[in-house]
Amino acid sequence: MPELLYAGFDTLEVSFQGALKSESLEVLRNAKDEAAKTREDQLIEIGPGKVNGHVPAHGMTGGYAFVFDTGFMGEQWTFMDSEDTSRWNIAVKVRAANLAAHSYQEIKARIQQRLTDMGSIALQESIRRADFAMDFLMPEGFELNQNQVVAHSHSKVSSHWSEKDASSEKQNYPSTVFRGRKLESITIGKMPGRQVIIYNKRKAAIEKQTPFWFKVWNIDPKDTTKHVWRVEFRAGKKELKDKYNLRSFKDFEDSIGDVYCNTAEKVRYINDRESASNISRAIPHPLWQAVAINLELNLLEYRSGLIPGQIREIIREQQENIYWQQIQGNAAGLAVVKGLNEEEINSNYGERLGLQLQSRIQSEQSSFQSSLLRAQRKLHFTTTPAPSD
Repeated sequence: MPELLYAGFDTLEVSFQGALKSESLEVLRNAKDEAAKTREDQLIEIGPGKVNGHVPAHGMTGGYAFVFDTGFMGEQWTFMDSEDTSRWNIAVKVRAANLAAHSYQEIKARIQQRLTDMGSIALQESIRRADFAMDFLMPEGFELNQNQVVAHSHSKVSSHWSEKDASSEKQNYPSTVFRGRKLESITIGKMPGRQVIIYNKRKAAIEKQTPFWFKVWNIDPKDTTKHVWRVEFRAGKKELKDKYNLRSFKDFEDSIGDVYCNTAEKVRYINDRESASNISRAIPHPLWQAVAINLELNLLEYRSGLIPGQIREIIREQQENIYWQQIQGNAAGLAVVKGLNEEEINSNYGERLGLQLQSRIQSEQSSFQSSLLRAQRKLHFTTTPAPSD
């Protein structure tokens, strides 16, 4: 039986009827203009709670003029340039690391506190998207098979391969992504409706450089014998609002479990599709049996067990390793340019390089300080714990 390693919400997007106050909008305008001039995201603070965030030179589709990013352990906020509180001027997307470290109830409280700290007026909310993920340690030899996917007869499922076939109009085959000869993911459905995806999460965590997942799973990243697969249920605006009339936080808390359980019944992964004369009676694969069991529990209480400080430390260590790799690479290139031989490199190259670097820092203090300030702004959320951590 697959072993559940983690379960929790992986995406939560909410829009709010309301607006920021004029002084905060002015700060955002100035920061966006400065970001366009310098080609660097600007670190600013807004509202009476002095909330820190990065502002890029661009906005977002849907009429959102400003992006305000509170870091990998926070949220991405978007705002329209309007003070009209009758409009839906505010939207938020909670980061995956934030969702991993907190339960849904904690996330809701953090969002509401952010709105207060930013000095915004929020009259009502509307859930735009909610994804729930389950990571399973699969037995040795498990391979994904598209022929074992059963989609409900009313489901519209498009086919997508590693080499796109623009002429394909098939509706009853799952979308797939191959790596070499092994199938790495299957996607059923289309957003902003209902979507289910099964994929190799271990590889995804490595490729997307999100090492905190290995801490969540309590698995050594170098241990290639541990195979982690994710089953993710995605519910977009059409699924939530049009089908289930689910809009507010209260609606979400009352009904989101039913949304995912119903999806798991209509989209299934079975043992062997070819062996079943009646697909409706096909035996679910052990993976899908584990999915059904966990969806019946209280989804709102799921969390990884890691605290924000642990995730922040993992990200900080990863960033430190990246910089050391860059330093070593540059040092190797400098050694080649200088024409140093192996004996000279092995003797005291590191020591001489350190002295030269210190000398350059002292002689070009203003240039180093400028670089240091840019790095501090860029890495603010990596090195500075949030007040609520």
